[in-house]
Amino acid sequence: MALMSKLAPATGALLRPTSYIMPSMRESHAAVFRKRPGQLIVNRVKDVCHFYFIGIGFLPVLVCLAYNHIVYGTCELKDYPTEGPPPHYWQFERTPVRQWWAKWFGVSDVEHHERNLAYYEKQGILARWRQIEQRVKHLQGERWDYKGWSYQPVSATTSSMATILSNLR
Repeated sequence: MALMSKLAPATGALLRPTSYIMPSMRESHAAVFRKRPGQLIVNRVKDVCHFYFIGIGFLPVLVCLAYNHIVYGTCELKDYPTEGPPPHYWQFERTPVRQWWAKWFGVSDVEHHERNLAYYEKQGILARWRQIEQRVKHLQGERWDYKGWSYQPVSATTSSMATILSNLR
């Protein structure tokens, strides 16, 4: 053991790093790869949006409309037919694309008018109901005529208990 304690100071120098290792760590150049946020999801979203909006959305529709406008042009105004069936509502549109859209997706002026009539009729009925409810609440408050003071809430269990008790008598 005495020998080990005598060798300890001499071997301590061997265990310490030499001076030529330290400068290589301290004097290195800047980081080659700098840290930055990930771009994978952002680029993926941009690619998908570009594909769906431009690739199969906007561009083909634009090409189709240009072709239709070049080949067919605008519709011609003709006299209202006196014989035969009357023209449909969608035949009064200016372009073939508008005619197609009005035929398959649009509503006629008559249908639009009747929808508005039904909507306004329903709104009128609801307004009348609200007016009657307001009048009832006003009169209840004015005359102190409120049935809620004597109201006893009844649940399914209490009504079934009452039925059982009445059958026992």
